[in-house]
Amino acid sequence: MAHLTTKSVLALMLGVTLFNSCYYDNEEFLYSSTPCDNTFTFTSRIAPLVAQQCASGCHEGANPSAGLSLTTYDEIKAIVDNGGFAGSLDGSNGYSIMPKGTTGLSSCDKTAVNAWITAGAPNN
Repeated sequence: MAHLTTKSVLALMLGVTLFNSCYYDNEEFLYSSTPCDNTFTFTSRIAPLVAQQCASGCHEGANPSAGLSLTTYDEIKAIVDNGGFAGSLDGSNGYSIMPKGTTGLSSCDKTAVNAWITAGAPNN
């Protein structure tokens, strides 16, 4: 009877091994195949990003956080020009990473913002 049990255990182990060997990761599911949008026009990419990630609930209205409103191009450009915008992307030069309480923007968003800043932060 013990011999039958050993065969059953071996058969079960073989079945589990074969079942697991058929598993494969779906790369499309695990890693988004949507490429990073590398456009960086102010109107199509930067303004909506700032509105969603910076202005909404913090840097807008009558009493914006830190007295810093980021709702217009001129307001955003002033912060770009003094280095605060780039500093808040990565926490450099004594700035805190923004949005507050997060690890910051996605690498895709940071790339777009940095490209826009490097291009002179045009109002386009």
